[in-house]
Amino acid sequence: MRGLVTRALAVAATLAAALVLVTAVVLTALDARDRARTADDAERSAIVAVLSVTTDADTLRAALARTKAGSEGRLAVRLGDGRTIGVGGDHPDPSTDEHVPTASGGTAIVSITAPAPVVTRGLVLEIALLLLLAGLGATAAVALGRRMVTPALDAVRVLSDTAEEIGRHDVNVRIRLTGPAELVALADAINAAADRTGRLLAKEREMIADVSHRLRTPLTALRLDAESIGSGPVAERIRRAVTSMEHDVDRIIQSVHHTPGDFPRTCDVGAVVRSRMVFWTAYADDQGRLCDVDLPYEPAPVELSAEGLGAVVDALMDNVFHHTPPSTEVGVAVVSHAGWITLVVDDAGPGVADPEAALLRGASGRGSTGLGLDIARAAVESTGGTIHVERGKLGGARIRLRFAEADSHHERENPRAWRLWGKRH
Repeated sequence: MRGLVTRALAVAATLAAALVLVTAVVLTALDARDRARTADDAERSAIVAVLSVTTDADTLRAALARTKAGSEGRLAVRLGDGRTIGVGGDHPDPSTDEHVPTASGGTAIVSITAPAPVVTRGLVLEIALLLLLAGLGATAAVALGRRMVTPALDAVRVLSDTAEEIGRHDVNVRIRLTGPAELVALADAINAAADRTGRLLAKEREMIADVSHRLRTPLTALRLDAESIGSGPVAERIRRAVTSMEHDVDRIIQSVHHTPGDFPRTCDVGAVVRSRMVFWTAYADDQGRLCDVDLPYEPAPVELSAEGLGAVVDALMDNVFHHTPPSTEVGVAVVSHAGWITLVVDDAGPGVADPEAALLRGASGRGSTGLGLDIARAAVESTGGTIHVERGKLGGARIRLRFAEADSHHERENPRAWRLWGKRH
């Protein structure tokens, strides 16, 4: 913003200085021409005065030599007897000839044989001085303009920083701003919007808590039924699923009683995926699925809570198990490279017919809620990353999440993490 304002001020100051400079140069040139003509007229009048006293050739030559026009060979005198003192011959403007009486009683012609030069050293120096003054004036105008708009720029920066803080971290942050009235009004509007957002979030947490508490009763009944069905792989799988659901409900109830700032904003993608894949790998074994998990040894931190990333992993895996037949192969991989951390979930199912529509919230053509990919999209975009739905190497759908690595510089226009993933397999 500051650079944009500086460039705008520089363009405006340069245009103004150029306009003033051109006008000044034209006026200076016209003034120099008028002064040159006035000087020529004065020197010609001096020669006329000499002719009124004498027509002696030597005296006239000396008088011409003392004038600038005469010394430059532009001033001539033609006497009545045909003699010419100074430069003779034709000249471009005979109208400048002046017929004057002489001391001898005759008539002489005093003429300027060439106009005085307009472009002189003095004129060049004057124009150079004007250029210097125009440059200094433009520089001073830019500096003064920057100083005058600095309060507004500072207010805009406060607005931007606080709005980003409200959007990504804490809705309880409010803008305290002094500056132009328009920006103060904008700050008040942002604060009002943040207040409304806070109230909506509070209502949402209350609703989630209420729904979660209502789920406890059927979950308790389901757990008692699961414990009574005996042993076996199916019974064990049901009990693990019920336990996982109870854990998720408890986590939801705990989260709605805290503000977002109470939870860690950074987690290790590899560690979270490893933790969640313990459950999903066992579930895959029960269905006869081959589940390949490839995780890095080095930490892969992203600016996302472990609960949020765990919900992403669960949503993606739930999509695989819900939309592909049992025994369908699935692969999960995490790769860290060039400031990006890529989480890839591959399956050997039928794939996604319309990848663009699949990313729309609530859109599903297979009887599900259509929220799984939207949960993943919201999480990855909160870190500055992107989500991609593709055809994978297993022949089915590939969901590729590209997270921006925490505290790391990365080129947004040239991500290469998934290219490395392709080379490793």
